[in-house]
Amino acid sequence: MQSNAALEYDYSVAKLFTYATILFGILGMSVGVLIAAQLAFPELNYLFGEYGTFSRLRPVHTNTVIFGFMISGIWATYYYLSQRVLKVSMAESKFLMFIGKLHFWLYFVGALAAVVSLLLGISASKEYAEFEWPIDIVIVLVWVLWGISMFGLIGIRREKSLYISMWYFIATFLGVAMLYLFNNMEVPTYFVSGGIGSIMNSVSMYSGTNDALVQWWYGHNAVAFVFTVPIIAMIYYFLPKESGQAIYSYKLSLLSFWGLMFVYLWAGSHHLIYSTVPDWMQTMGSIFSVILILPSWGSAINMLL
Repeated sequence: MQSNAALEYDYSVAKLFTYATILFGILGMSVGVLIAAQLAFPELNYLFGEYGTFSRLRPVHTNTVIFGFMISGIWATYYYLSQRVLKVSMAESKFLMFIGKLHFWLYFVGALAAVVSLLLGISASKEYAEFEWPIDIVIVLVWVLWGISMFGLIGIRREKSLYISMWYFIATFLGVAMLYLFNNMEVPTYFVSGGIGSIMNSVSMYSGTNDALVQWWYGHNAVAFVFTVPIIAMIYYFLPKESGQAIYSYKLSLLSFWGLMFVYLWAGSHHLIYSTVPDWMQTMGSIFSVILILPSWGSAINMLL
């Protein structure tokens, strides 16, 4: 391992994810502009036949922004700042460098395949979880590679204290892994029906109200662990660094962290108000949504001060 004085960070994987962030950002937001225009000018639905209709393009927009633009940006930032807060370079481990690059290329190819599958109308018809089972398997493998990369780097770190940003990245990894696995438990119909139908089609292992509950437990917390938790990780690194000031309260950052982890997971049922979901679940989701003010403002105040 290199000494601290000679430590040079390797940003090659971070750069790859940065390029992907730019690409998917342009693609996802361009599709978003197009489908917004389709709402005002319905004739735009017929520009590209069935492949240009709102129903095909809307999942392309949401998933490209979430799993393309956002996830790429998260990983670009992770591969940049993790080395710095852990005081270790990716270049110090050929294995971790290989895993990092494999992580990117499997992700990139899988993301392009996912976009094509949605354009072709191959969909599980669940919001933010439209990908069919082959794409789901690729996503799980990509997530496992990130876990190997992250915990491998933590294992060889020089800095023994984990900075708060790493706590949030670990939470992102564990949270999305749990949510994605449970929500996408599907049965490929081709293999259980004697070869009838499309090999790409599947049905959820849940049904009715249970399916709705699991779906919005996932849907709500996909926002939490993709749009909130890793963004806080970024802010806790870049804001103090660029402002030249230390975090106002490290204890408050930890209190807010555990508050978010406990409270956010229970708020998903607020998406199912006035539905067939039991009343107590709807009430619980509403109450925990209000309680979310505390850890959310805890993080915000810590950043503003």
